[in-house]
Amino acid sequence: MISYLENKELRIIFSYTVNFDEITLKNIEQDYRKDTCSEVQSKLIRGITKIICDFINIPELAMKGTALKALREWEIRNKSSITVISDMPIGKGLNAVKEIFCIGKKMVKEMLSDPKDKNEILIDISFEKAFKFFLDYYYRNQG
Repeated sequence: MISYLENKELRIIFSYTVNFDEITLKNIEQDYRKDTCSEVQSKLIRGITKIICDFINIPELAMKGTALKALREWEIRNKSSITVISDMPIGKGLNAVKEIFCIGKKMVKEMLSDPKDKNEILIDISFEKAFKFFLDYYYRNQG
């Protein structure tokens, strides 16, 4: 199911209804409640969660847990803290953010229930639109 939302800039955003495995959602929510994160991680998690939750019907707490796992996975893969992203050249920094979105997308797909094929397509579309929304926001707030 597709619904329409308006954001603060009065642009239309498509919101997709995706079927998730409820037990998996609850587990990641519990994991997030038990976990602690840095202020930088918390800020990024809030931003990513806000954008993704505007596009798909995932519970906010589950998306926060997924975003935290994605950030940590990126840190492990890159043997670096996410704090270095802000010091990277713009292209490299945006690629790092794109990597985090891709890691998160894979994790969200792992929480799907049937029909997986249809839901995976909606997740792909949602994450691409969310990343484009992030880029638009980033470029508008430069300087």
